[in-house]
Amino acid sequence: MHLSVHDQKQVTGLLATARHEILSLVPAWPASLRNAYLRRPAPRPRSRIVVSRTCRLQAAASRRGPCEIRLGGALSTFLLVIDRRTAVVGRDGPYLAPATGRPAEIDRLVALFESHWEQAFPIAPVPARPVSELQLSILRKLAAGMTDQAAANALKISPRTVQRQVHDVMEQLGARSRLELGICLAVTELV
Repeated sequence: MHLSVHDQKQVTGLLATARHEILSLVPAWPASLRNAYLRRPAPRPRSRIVVSRTCRLQAAASRRGPCEIRLGGALSTFLLVIDRRTAVVGRDGPYLAPATGRPAEIDRLVALFESHWEQAFPIAPVPARPVSELQLSILRKLAAGMTDQAAANALKISPRTVQRQVHDVMEQLGARSRLELGICLAVTELV
C-alpha cells in the first residue's frame, strides 16, 4: 500500500501533534514520510514503528533517537496511533480512513499494533563496509539477466567467485535469497 500525497500530508500533520507516543505499521516508507517520523524537534515522543520487509534498508539507515524500528512481514495495512488518542488506518484502498478518537477503536488498533510488534524483528544496522566495485559489476550483470557462468566469463573470474561475492552482498544487506537481494537492490537503486 502506498499513501497518496494528501495522505502523507495528513500523517505528517498528525505526527506533529504527538507528545508522548507514536505507534505505526508502515508498508511503504517514502523519504517524505520517513523524514516526518524521524526529523522531529526535541522533545521527541517515544516511537515504535514496524516496517515492511521491503523497507529494511531505509529503516536500517534511519535508526536514531527514541525511534524503535522493527522489521515485519509484508504489511498491507498502514496504521498510525498518536498518544493512544487518535488513529488513522489505511487498508485495501488507496486512501486513509478518517481519523478516529473512539477509545474502543483505539484499543483495538493498539492491540493490532502490539501483535505485529511482538512478531517483528529488530533491524540490524546497514553494514559500514560498502559494496565493492567487483560486487557491483557482478550484480549489474546478473540484473541484466546473465547467469553466474556468463557473468563470470564476462568479468574473467570463476563462477565460484561470482557466487561468493553475491553471497557476501546478501549477508551485508540481510537478504535471505537472491530474490530478496533483488528487491533490496531495486528499493535502494544500488544497481
